Amino acid sequence: MKNKKQTFLWKIMHPDYKVPSYLLGTMHVRDQRAFEQLAKVQEKIAACDVYAAEFDLGHADSSVVNEQMKLPEGQLLSDWLSPKSYAALAKLLKKRIGVDLEIFQKQKPFFVYNMLTESLFQDDMPFALDQYLYQWAAAQEKEMTGVETFAEQMEIMEKISLKKQAKILAQTTKNFKKYRRQLKKMTSLYQEGSLNQLHKSALKNMGSLRKLLVYDRNEIMAKRIADMVAKQSVFIALGAGHLSGKKGILRQLKQAGCKVKPERWGT
Repeated sequence: MKNKKQTFLWKIMHPDYKVPSYLLGTMHVRDQRAFEQLAKVQEKIAACDVYAAEFDLGHADSSVVNEQMKLPEGQLLSDWLSPKSYAALAKLLKKRIGVDLEIFQKQKPFFVYNMLTESLFQDDMPFALDQYLYQWAAAQEKEMTGVETFAEQMEIMEKISLKKQAKILAQTTKNFKKYRRQLKKMTSLYQEGSLNQLHKSALKNMGSLRKLLVYDRNEIMAKRIADMVAKQSVFIALGAGHLSGKKGILRQLKQAGCKVKPERWGT
């Protein structure tokens, strides 16, 4: 029998509010496999008054993102990579995406890293799962909000030094086949509802950035979610890697007095 906790969808009951809320761990992928539980998820969204994404996508400013991804004036991407790493990256980018690395010379390493990552996922659907759910909820005229703000997400990226970004990009280029296997495995784990395994895999990939990208944010997000569900029924959708573990949001919600129960995942 499948473990009932093999799921990315959880019901939350706050002691001060009698209507349930729901928490879904999502992935930013367009792979059809990640959409297999869509009908069930939409049913829960419809039952709630508010939809809370990781941050309110309606507040995203592409011009701010574009500026944030640019290197400081006078710096080039090739300044941050060894000639060998730069050459390997140029070859990989041409093969994967069909573009010349030279046109991204003024972009931060993470900009190119994100492009490579996106190229690894299947593009069966027109939108990534998290974007699709946000748009669907908005079409249902739900009140839309975010657990974090757009500004906070930008601030997090600013805290990752260019040296660290360059190191991650160089390592990913060098071990690209391994990185591709890891991402494919994570999508399969999501399809299976393997929350704990996906959590462990995500943390392993993050290395020394896990405190900044996961632990610190989990503490803040859990407090905000607890406040939200104490007053209204909310469907919360955020990155699946934030849910599980000793420092995960699920445990912290329980510590805040909420009852957290798994919803069935799969057939």
